[in-house]
Amino acid sequence: MSDAATGGRIESTLVTERSSWSTAVGTIALVAAFGAAAGPSGVGAGVATALLWYGFGTPSAIAVGHVLLLVLFSGGVDPIALATAEVGLLAVLAAPLLGTRAPLRAVAGTLLAVAVLGGIGLLAAVSLPPWQAAAVTVGAVGLASYGLYRYGLVSLGLVDDDTPPTTDE
Repeated sequence: MSDAATGGRIESTLVTERSSWSTAVGTIALVAAFGAAAGPSGVGAGVATALLWYGFGTPSAIAVGHVLLLVLFSGGVDPIALATAEVGLLAVLAAPLLGTRAPLRAVAGTLLAVAVLGGIGLLAAVSLPPWQAAAVTVGAVGLASYGLYRYGLVSLGLVDDDTPPTTDE
């Protein structure tokens, strides 16, 4: 997709259309989850994240939403409140996937990736010191990103299958 087609938003080329109902549901879920997690200031952060999502796309909204969560929970975080807010961000992540050619597969893959990487991060956070937990989480995300990158190269046929000839003399 060109910038003209997406209005400057960063979205996957797999997204064939931006459904207004999925955007509305994602926005309501985001604002409600942030509000339930942090009260009126959470509603404000949810609205700000939703506006950013609409204007700049999913990656920007996820990043800024997490920064706003750090501000909302700067005095300490209740795990239930954090999980509630993350559900709102998960709605932002899944809403554009409903416009793909295979929405069920895209949403299921996304939920699986979030569950696995979140589980690794949670397990690391409860069993390791913070700096080691961060290193394990960054390593897991990096490994998953590289795996997706290689999968993309192979699925698009951009990887040669040439093996160097061996000489048996």
